[in-house]
Amino acid sequence: MKKDLHDLLYSIWIDSRTAMIIWEEPHGTRHFEVHHNEFQELDRFHGETDDKTGLFGATINREKKDQNRENEHLRKFVKEVAAKVRYAQAIYILGSGDTRHLLQNEIESNKELREYSLTNSAFRKLDRREFELETEKLFHSGVV
Repeated sequence: MKKDLHDLLYSIWIDSRTAMIIWEEPHGTRHFEVHHNEFQELDRFHGETDDKTGLFGATINREKKDQNRENEHLRKFVKEVAAKVRYAQAIYILGSGDTRHLLQNEIESNKELREYSLTNSAFRKLDRREFELETEKLFHSGVV
């Protein structure tokens, strides 16, 4: 009997710093992974400023540069998490903030994934055990 790789079920909890992934194979074997965003914000001291005057007297604001750098690291983190999703039948994304929407867009743009159902919902911060219990409910209740 040939194993159908397109029957994997995925549950992903994600925020801007951590992603937990659980996937279940058709015969019931479960796998768990944790990924961390390695981006470290620079600590600034109270009163420390770094505005510089550029060409033609324009002010270069460091906060804008730092925000762009943080956004780039977040996009890179989301791409790494989305790369873990392969051969999915169903994907359930839990999390807080805009990171789960970034992940949904990244997964939907993946041409390798053909037919799958994707559900995205806001959820509070979970530890590993709570995430496993919530995934158990999702996988076996027919929601996904």
